[in-house]
Amino acid sequence: MHHWDELTATGIMLAMLGVSIVTDLRTGKVLNVLTVPCAIAGLTLGVIAGGLMGASDRLLAAAVVMMILFFLSPLAGLGGGDVKLLMAIGAIQGLHFAIWAMLFTGIAGGLLAIYTVAKRRKLKQTATNLLSNMLSKSAGVSTDLAAGSAVGKIPYSLAIAAGALVALVLRF
Repeated sequence: MHHWDELTATGIMLAMLGVSIVTDLRTGKVLNVLTVPCAIAGLTLGVIAGGLMGASDRLLAAAVVMMILFFLSPLAGLGGGDVKLLMAIGAIQGLHFAIWAMLFTGIAGGLLAIYTVAKRRKLKQTATNLLSNMLSKSAGVSTDLAAGSAVGKIPYSLAIAAGALVALVLRF
């Protein structure tokens, strides 16, 4: 990527993450009206900056994120908006960045969950509920892992933003 490409991609990603956090905190949703155009902008930037190779890297990134999260999101309790947000990050920044951003997002998500449970003093209740939901899921019962949670859903866009920012700062 050229310097202007990196700055543009970074600007698009940071703006998308900022708006996603606000909407997630207010409504509990990451909006398609934001992630889809940002992903298209990322793919377009890939074509402009790197031609077919740039576009294929970004398409591959979005596809790899989708395939990984297709299997992990039910276990992690990620919503569709969270998955699309991570896919858009891949489309904007490319495969290498997307892999590292997902890794750091997982770490940040774990820390956010621990912090939220501890702050609300619901460790025993959360552990019991999670175990029950995991057992139901393994028995083939369709259930959300957060169903019945005393803590409720956590705005995961915070963890996604933290993961992407760590990857950005460490230059992955």
